[in-house]
Amino acid sequence: MSKKIRENSYISAAGATHIGQVRQTNQDNFASRAGIHVLADGMGGHQGGEVASLEATSTILESGKIDSIADMVKSVSKANQAIIKRSKKDETLLGMGTTVCVLTEILGSDGEIKIAIANVGDSRVYRLGGSELTQVTHDHSLVADLVRAGELTQEEASRHPQRNILTRALGIEQDLVIDTWELTPVSGDRYLLCSDGLFNEIDDDKIAEILMVDEDLEKIAQNLVTTALKAGGNDNVTALVLSVKTETKQENESWFLNEMVPYPAFKPLLNQSFDQEIRNFDWKPIAICLSTLFLIVSVFTAIGLYARNGWFVGEYNGGVAIYKGQPQGVLWFEPTVERKTQISILDLSEETRQIVVESISMDSFEEAERFVKAIKN
Repeated sequence: MSKKIRENSYISAAGATHIGQVRQTNQDNFASRAGIHVLADGMGGHQGGEVASLEATSTILESGKIDSIADMVKSVSKANQAIIKRSKKDETLLGMGTTVCVLTEILGSDGEIKIAIANVGDSRVYRLGGSELTQVTHDHSLVADLVRAGELTQEEASRHPQRNILTRALGIEQDLVIDTWELTPVSGDRYLLCSDGLFNEIDDDKIAEILMVDEDLEKIAQNLVTTALKAGGNDNVTALVLSVKTETKQENESWFLNEMVPYPAFKPLLNQSFDQEIRNFDWKPIAICLSTLFLIVSVFTAIGLYARNGWFVGEYNGGVAIYKGQPQGVLWFEPTVERKTQISILDLSEETRQIVVESISMDSFEEAERFVKAIKN
């Protein structure tokens, strides 16, 4: 019997950001939606950097599904054009720009699921495989070019007064060169998308240690940011942590019954003495166990029905989604996402955003849809 092995994967994510100890505004932005994960670090003017990073993040997420490296390049190029167009319309935003890192799953040329990565600027994507941390992306900065040319060491680059000068960024030039990678997903691998406010404060060994110390991605992201703040926090700090899980499926290419060997006809094995032992057996303990088991199953079934009885609108990876179940979950019964919308939390008013983040209960799916339609308009 021949079998074909196929692997499917999925990525879970959580992030954290902080203004830092020195800056007056947070020009970093990150978001995840529909399997697309984006991080951007803006620059320029009082509000220009914040606008540029938000423009890049929202444009890429709203560009639609990314099925290939070509799609990824198109979405980043579209974000670049959107930033340039907006800066031309508003003189106060002239010269604004941003770095960007993008990670998502695509279907590779071999028909298997791959992890696609794009990068512009000096924000980074790291990959943790086992206990080994690898920087996937290449920094587009003056000091990084000098390191690659052998004119600076990594240690000298980390202290160089011009280490923040970028050689490539969104919003600066029309014909943007975008670096891309296509990697094979490995179950258990973790990826980190981060701004320079993180890796300028803590070294790779410390980053790897924090990535390995916990299973909760939200805690990992927060620990990375907190550690960078304690080390100085001289810039905005943002970390988006992703975890890869794969499942292997076996597909039979031939019907296994064709390979079965016939067995002899079944013959009764009971004799009279054994039959008598069965009749004398005390079945009461087994009956009690079965009754107890039935009661336990009934209780957990009732809890499960309650946990799944309800609807609410809440936040999902930086966007708005309709959930089925109880907002906080019941025991291990967690609510499930029934519908993801194209609405970003960042586009909502402060009052509406607070309501969504705290989760607002609904009587039905239809009522939830009406609420989503109302806040969208």
